[in-house]
Amino acid sequence: MILAAALFAAFASLVCAWSQAPLNSGDEAAHLDYAIDVWHGHLPYFYDGVTNRPPFGIIPPVQWVSQHPPFFYLVLAPFVGPLWDAGHPYMSVLAGRSANAGFAAATVLSVGWAARRVVPRRPDVAAVAAVIVSLTGMFLLVGGAIYNDLPNMTFGALAIGVAASALRSGLSARLVVGAAVVTTLGMLTRLTFVVFVLAVVVAFLLARWRRSGFWSDWRGHVVAAVTVVAAPVLASTWFWLRNIRLMGTIVGNDVAYGEQHLGRKQQTFGEVIGSSSWWKSLFALYKGHLPGNADWTYSLLLVPLVLALLVGVVTAAVVVARRLRRARRTVGARSTGRRGALTAGRTREELLADLLVVAMLVALTAAVLVGQVRFSTTGGAPNVRYSLAVMPVLAIPMAIGLTGLGRVLSAVVTVLWMETAGYIWFQIQDLQKAAFGVERTLVVSRWTFVIALVFFSAMLVGVCAMALRRRREVATVVTGDVSTEHGAGDGPEPGSSTASVAASQHAPQHAPRAVGTPPAGDTSRHDGETPGPRAAPLPDVPTGAHATPAPDHRAEPGAVDASSDAAPHPASRARGSRWAD
Repeated sequence: MILAAALFAAFASLVCAWSQAPLNSGDEAAHLDYAIDVWHGHLPYFYDGVTNRPPFGIIPPVQWVSQHPPFFYLVLAPFVGPLWDAGHPYMSVLAGRSANAGFAAATVLSVGWAARRVVPRRPDVAAVAAVIVSLTGMFLLVGGAIYNDLPNMTFGALAIGVAASALRSGLSARLVVGAAVVTTLGMLTRLTFVVFVLAVVVAFLLARWRRSGFWSDWRGHVVAAVTVVAAPVLASTWFWLRNIRLMGTIVGNDVAYGEQHLGRKQQTFGEVIGSSSWWKSLFALYKGHLPGNADWTYSLLLVPLVLALLVGVVTAAVVVARRLRRARRTVGARSTGRRGALTAGRTREELLADLLVVAMLVALTAAVLVGQVRFSTTGGAPNVRYSLAVMPVLAIPMAIGLTGLGRVLSAVVTVLWMETAGYIWFQIQDLQKAAFGVERTLVVSRWTFVIALVFFSAMLVGVCAMALRRRREVATVVTGDVSTEHGAGDGPEPGSSTASVAASQHAPQHAPRAVGTPPAGDTSRHDGETPGPRAAPLPDVPTGAHATPAPDHRAEPGAVDASSDAAPHPASRARGSRWAD
């Protein structure tokens, strides 16, 4: 379903690209000019303004995106440059917009991958997180225009996934190399990506320790952290020094020019965060082009987050209660000598990784917001595009909120959310007339609209099938300590720690019994299901006051025999739920 969401994002962005008027904002014209300058072999300068002036659209007075590093424009240059030089400025705009639609698909795939690492035991969360991003109205509008926000989202999502992988599974050479590539390209996209670099550095320093290898001790962790910092520093320092040389600051903007010519004014930190209009402008992610009062669209962002908070509170209560019960069972297991009961539950390292991942997401959200507040204090406008940087973070708890309500209710709520967000995207489009008087663009818009609807339908079917395939949800959502009866394709892999936990929780708990006595709760002889070949019955033993019960060699799945320190075979753990059915 993540692939369907990515394809929907690509084609939905193409609809916006081919149906919207060209260069309908000064920012888009500036981004196009930057890409053409890169094609011509040089970088733009703030006070030179737009040197490649098209005969249409809104042209800014200065080149106010020249402070951004050149990675995005280097990718875009081969698409827009040749058409511009050939005298086709409108086709150059359409080519640049279409290329950016590819970044929309890449962003959705990256968010799905990252969510899978953040919540590894909940594949449905990863799928729904990808769907949430793909249906964000502002995301699709930006995907159908020429802006550098989507590469920033893509690398931000990848950084989250890399950091979560390190916290949960430890470091490896492949992970460190991949992280270095992500941090380098991210810092060559926008300066604000620095908060994601810091997240990766902290995650590598606190990464789970492996039992062997170079990355197993503190030296490996330090080398990894230095690597993911050194790579972007070496690759992008030249550009930040250029900003300082030309504009006097690493940011590369001119606050005084904005005050004198653009009517901007500086504000205090308190004035910014105390302004309701600032918050509403920054997070109007689902407002689209709806007429009239569209404040209800904020519920598409807030309701899933509130549901995630409620699910988290309930989850915490369930975890505490379960651990208390497990502690009582542990005392009983020690008194009877059953060490097998001690194998149930998640390890302390896994719980610590859960807490660190949650802390990382909260810290990233706070850091991005603080950066936006600081930008506004210098006179910057609270453009809704800037909040897209935090969507890879917010999409994960939003998905947890939508999928944590039980089998049927989760499907209903998620489908309603998708249809509402899809309606807003539909309202953005104008498929009645060509945007620039070129009829062929209208044909392309209509065909891409039909294809986008096909993938939207595939997402709806996928969400329903995924939710209904989970037959019975029993345990937690946020921490991933899941004990469920899984449908096809929705359960833990055989031999995994989750499989052993589920098996031990489903298996009947009982004291040692005499040979020949069937285990309590074993209904396998009556429900028509044969769990496997049974050993031949052993001869009866005396049963009296002084009789010693023989150990039961058919121990419950997932538990360790009290007479042996050997762990059960992984396959027996994976089959544990069949004994308990």
